Parts: sequence; structure tokens; C-alpha cells
Amino acid sequence: MRNNHLLKKSYKSAAALLITGMLISSAGCGVLDAIPSGMGSDGRAATGSSVTGTNETTGYEAPVVEEIYVEETAAAAPEEEAKVDFYTITGVDAAGLEAVKAAQEGLYAYSVMDESLHNLYAELVTIIEEESEGVKISTKDADELKYVFQCVFNDHPEYYWIDGYSYVRHENNGQTIYLTFTGKYIYTPEERRVNQVSIDAYVSSCLAGISQTASDYEKVKYVYDYLVNHTEYDLGAPDNQNILSVFLYGRSVCQGYAKAMQYLLGKLGVPCTMCVGTVITGEGHAWNLVNIDGAYYYTDVTWGDANYLFDSAAMTGAGSDTVNYDYLNITTEELLKTHTIDNVVPMPACSATAANYYVKENLYFTSADLDQVGTAFAGAAARGDDAVTLKCSDYDVFSKLYDELITNQKIFNYLSGDNVSYSMSEDTYSFIFWL
Repeated sequence: MRNNHLLKKSYKSAAALLITGMLISSAGCGVLDAIPSGMGSDGRAATGSSVTGTNETTGYEAPVVEEIYVEETAAAAPEEEAKVDFYTITGVDAAGLEAVKAAQEGLYAYSVMDESLHNLYAELVTIIEEESEGVKISTKDADELKYVFQCVFNDHPEYYWIDGYSYVRHENNGQTIYLTFTGKYIYTPEERRVNQVSIDAYVSSCLAGISQTASDYEKVKYVYDYLVNHTEYDLGAPDNQNILSVFLYGRSVCQGYAKAMQYLLGKLGVPCTMCVGTVITGEGHAWNLVNIDGAYYYTDVTWGDANYLFDSAAMTGAGSDTVNYDYLNITTEELLKTHTIDNVVPMPACSATAANYYVKENLYFTSADLDQVGTAFAGAAARGDDAVTLKCSDYDVFSKLYDELITNQKIFNYLSGDNVSYSMSEDTYSFIFWL
């Protein structure tokens, strides 16, 4: 699912300098309705559009779960159970399982879930990594299995070769004796070895541009920018529910973006997990929870990708390479304006703002401060940026800044030339001005 910010290019007018813009909603693809135009004393017009939403095809797919059949057993014969015993099939003993559990420490879902389920979690990790089939697991409860599998799925972006599982319920006289688990494996171990070469090459190229000693904020922003600039949103991308779509093909949807973000930040030592839920159109969506300097933030790299703002035929000119920072390190309050969390484990209350992009970059406005606007534009020009993004603390500030920059045409105090393009969002109280 994409946040459907839309953008219209500006154009020259023989009689006046024209500002064109879009009033953005995150509701979905829709029709354009005019918003009031403003005319300055020098004849320069400010026009824009709003977006009303309609549904689009979702890009998120939950793991596939299948109960193949119920097998009636004469009794829980020890020799029968031994054929599917976890330790027999995997070759992992009790000490080895403890080592697997230790390796999960620090992963978000594993840390939040009840410790009584850690054994099952470690069993699934072992089975998935070995691509084992028909393995007896330590739960008789299919719902418990589904819960723990989703926890593993959210914690491990590297498990791209599995997209669900099947299980067999072994019963006797209507009572479940045990369950056996088989992953729905979409790549063989040999194919995984080949894919890993390409994954490692992508990761090496990406991370060459950021130091391991960089701050957590710098690492998160770097990966966010890198993924936006090297990935296209494409519902038809192969493997679009996993990291291969991003690392091998450069095309993906929300879950591919989120898992790639998680994988790369894991390499940089920044705690990150995938979170799922819906957006305001009701479509399934995936994004990330990150931990920066001990505080949690939400980050939605899919909605940071401006490529989805256009259809493919319009991907030229202003905005085609712009990163949208409205969803880089935001609070729960900000997220819930457009997202609904429906995650397998509870998510923390994210209230910190220190690592929010706009706060960190001094682009957060608590008043319609034109001196701060001037500083933002000067900084962008010095860096060679293609756009300036500004965020307001509330609607009142947003409205006042709009009046100053657009209605009163003061944007021309900071930009030269005879046209200006901009977009703005009432969901996030933000503006983008293209330079």
C-alpha cells in the first residue's frame, strides 16, 4: 500500500509567474478537486489541488497458513512420534536449541512474547534455516503456532525463502497428540547460496556509503534515502514480499521495502523490526519500528518513496527523485493519523521526537518563522538539494505558513526563476518545494 501523495509540475505563463501545487491526502489514488487560488499584487497566481481517495490494490500479503489434513493415529506410539521428532530430524540437541534461543536476544517480537514460547520460536528458526519438513513441534495449539511463526517472520527479514507453512494435526479419539510443521519454501538451499552472493553485493555497495561509527539517526536516514533512491514501487515485482525484490531487482512493495530496511539496519547494528497493519483505505501495509539512542520511532520507507506519486508515464521532472520525509522517525500519534497498527505483538508507545527528521534537521516549525524558512532554503541550496521540505507543529502554523508563502507569494523571496512547484499535506502539516 502506498501513501498517494500526488504532484503536478509547474509551468510558465506569459502573463504571470505561476505556482502550482497539490494538497495531499494519504487516502489513495483519486480525483482532483480545486482548492482556492491566491493572487498576489504582482499578478502571480497560487493554485493547487486536493485529493479524494479511492482504494487501490494492496501490496501486502500475510504468510500463507494451511492445515493439510487431520491424521488419526491409533495411539501416541513412541516409535511413531520418533519418526518426526524435532531433534531427530534437525540434528539439533537441547544445548543447540538453547544456543538458538540465545541468538534471538534483542529481536523485538522474541523479546516481547511470553518466554514460555521461546522454545517453539527456536524450533521454527531451526526448521526454517534447514528447510526441514514434517517436524514435530512443541505445541498442540494451531493458533499458538500461527502467532509464533508471525513473530519469527517479523523478526527475520533474511528468511526470504519461506512465505508460509503447513501443519498436520495428529489426533487420537478427537484429541490432538501433536502437530508437525513444514515450511512453504520457495527457494532451495542451493538457490539460496546463489542468491546470497547478489544480496551480499547489494549490501556491500549500500553500506559502503555509511560508517559503522555514524550515529543511529544517520544510519537510519542513510538507509531510508538509499532505499528510496534505488527502489521503484511495483506491484508486479518478483519476490515483492521479501528482500530479493529490493536487493536483486530494485522493485518492490511495502513488505519488501520494510524487510530490506530491517535487514540493512541489522547489519549496521540499529534495532529494527517489521510492523504490520492497515492504512486509512483499509488496505494491509507493512512498515518499521526502529530504536534510535534508546527511543522507539516508526519509519515507513515505502511512503518515503516519491516514485509512487506518479504513474510511470509522469515520472519526469520535479519530484521524481525526491525523498518524502514525513514518515522518517515519527511518533505513534503521527502514525495513527494514517495507519492502524495490527501487529502480532504489542508495539511501544513512540513519543520521542529528538530523532524525527524535521526536528533533527531544523525544519520543524512551531510558528510561521520566515527567518527559519530562509535558513532552510539556504541550507538546501548549499547542499545542492533538489527540494526543501518543511513540517509544521499543528494546523494553525501550517495554515499561517501557507498564507505567508503561497497566498502572499513570499516563496519568491527564497527562489529565483519564473515558476515554482510545491506539494503539501494536511495529514502531516508538511510542504515540499522543488528547487
